[in-house]
Amino acid sequence: MSRDFSFGVTKLLRDPAIVKQLDMQGQISEIFVTSSWIADNEIINLEGVAESVHEGILVKANISTKWLGECVRCLSPASGDLKVSVIELFEEKAEPEGDTYPFDGDVVDLSEMIKDNLVLELPLVPLCNKDCRGLCQHCGQNLNLASCDCVDKVIDPIWESLSGIEFPEET
Repeated sequence: MSRDFSFGVTKLLRDPAIVKQLDMQGQISEIFVTSSWIADNEIINLEGVAESVHEGILVKANISTKWLGECVRCLSPASGDLKVSVIELFEEKAEPEGDTYPFDGDVVDLSEMIKDNLVLELPLVPLCNKDCRGLCQHCGQNLNLASCDCVDKVIDPIWESLSGIEFPEET
């Protein structure tokens, strides 16, 4: 639980006409996928509203932060901005594996919801830039930094025996 992303809902539960403005900043640890992550000390911003609905507390928000990673083509550092819009329902004593997020008492903690949504938006195939040329498959040279003298056309050993066949020219 992160205190950075918790707020009281007592007034919201008593008066459904109230809309609570949310403007929060904080940090959440261990947000990552295979090759990209959000640093534990990175600031996560959340702006939105919370309102009481029949089922519980409805949160509509925009979440933004920065991600880091390793380029899948050249293994250089990669990074970028991450922005996600969410509409999530928090129900009192909801099932942990359900479609909504639980809250107990008069405090809603948005941390788990933020973490879930950011993980879904992290790039699975991060690139240092969209034109990354990657590494040479033969010598490992980073082709973004320099070219190499490796042969571009390597023949698959399966087809290599066919390379000696000469075809007659068409007349």
